[in-house]
Amino acid sequence: MPLEKKRKWFFSVRFKLLSIYFVIVFVMLVIILGIFPTIFQTYLLERSRDDLLTTKQIIQETLEETNFMNSDSMKDKLDAVARAKDIEIWICMEPETAVDGSTVVPVLRLGSDSDSLQLELSQESATFIERVRSGLEQGEVYTDRFQEYYNRRTMTLAYTTGYYAQRQISQNVELSLPATAVVLLNIGLQDISQNVQATLMVILAVFGMISLLVALMIWILASSIVNPVNQMREIAVAIAQGDFSKKAEVYSHDEIAALANAFNRMEEELQEVESNRQAFIANISHDFRSPLTSIRGFVQAMLDDVIPVEQYPKYLNIVFDETNRLSKLTNDLLELSKMESGQDELHIVRFDLNEMIRKLTLGFEQRAESKKLEIKFKFLQEKLFVNADIDKIQRVIYNLVDNAIKFTEEGDSITIETSIVGKKAFIAVEDTGVGMDEESLKHVFERFHKGDKSRGLNKTGMGLGLAIVKQIIMNHGENIQVYSQEGKGTRFEFHLPLANQVNFIEKK
Repeated sequence: MPLEKKRKWFFSVRFKLLSIYFVIVFVMLVIILGIFPTIFQTYLLERSRDDLLTTKQIIQETLEETNFMNSDSMKDKLDAVARAKDIEIWICMEPETAVDGSTVVPVLRLGSDSDSLQLELSQESATFIERVRSGLEQGEVYTDRFQEYYNRRTMTLAYTTGYYAQRQISQNVELSLPATAVVLLNIGLQDISQNVQATLMVILAVFGMISLLVALMIWILASSIVNPVNQMREIAVAIAQGDFSKKAEVYSHDEIAALANAFNRMEEELQEVESNRQAFIANISHDFRSPLTSIRGFVQAMLDDVIPVEQYPKYLNIVFDETNRLSKLTNDLLELSKMESGQDELHIVRFDLNEMIRKLTLGFEQRAESKKLEIKFKFLQEKLFVNADIDKIQRVIYNLVDNAIKFTEEGDSITIETSIVGKKAFIAVEDTGVGMDEESLKHVFERFHKGDKSRGLNKTGMGLGLAIVKQIIMNHGENIQVYSQEGKGTRFEFHLPLANQVNFIEKK
């Protein structure tokens, strides 16, 4: 694998997730290997101790005050208990003197292949049994006590019990006399170790299979996250290179899918921004080129003496108008840019909105009369005081009324309405002009969007007026709405903050 790919792999989400997972698996494995055998072995030892104590109880109930040496059924019962518990029982009777004069201990051995034997005790074992018989050691659990008889580890419970033994008193007299027997319950510990090892191997096998299965699931989960992210990264690179054709594929309904959908929407918006940017460049190039072409043509004609000197004032006035047009376009662009970037400060003052509208519309009287338009005022209050930037709001009203006059046919009307809605001033400018279709309505506030293009009319303008209107209203913390139908006119509505002292006559 190349070095660069190795670096990417080491820093990838898959590697990080799998690394964390395998660290957790390793820690759990150490815990299992270090703690489980001890815990489980302790548990099995306790179980073995409990088995010894249970067997002790059974033997005590069986042997007490019983001549078990002469009862085969009793021996069979004890042998069955020993084999069921996997315990070897030694019942050591009182020592006897053999014919040769040596001391022997009669033993009943149950739960093993041989049921009886004469123990040839080592000195240590003989001493231990006699200490138990005398009560010095009793009821305790010992490990590895009789290694001379066992080649494995054992656990021994030693205690005494009473019984009746047949004693030969004379040649013809035999009595049952009380005696004391030492009972040794021996259980092998080798099986416990084997059980611990076997159980540990099973646990490790199951743990290994589960770990591999979970690792596979983590890989699949990581892939479900990484693959869409890589896809979006590739699309981002393509977008940076100007390619908006690729889309992030969505196959689920989780957060990754939501991110992919948001990414696709972002791409669509970026594509729209890019289209608007290209359209902006095309429009502004056209709007600059037209007056520049006129200016250059007239100046060149004057320099070439094509235009007589006596006509210079006429054409210089045209050049002057074109330069004014360029200056206005430049100023509007700069102002709109400042508004959008938040650099244009508002100078909030308290003023009478109705009075400002009346004075402003006086400047439209000549244009309105020339088209036989009626400008109506629908003021619910005689005076309506607001807190706003008066110069900016004047420009909003001016642009809206100017726009309405452009697109209203002769003999129609324009209505300017003010009222109070809620706790804000409500303003509406409505015309009965040609209106707009749904597609034009979507773009009405965009830069360089011109009504003449959407409505099929040859109107002048640079397409910045409504964009400036919207930005001014937004900078006041409000929004502007537009409603229009083809052939029925257009209505613009927006709100402004009320001043403190105002006659509250609210519009119903």
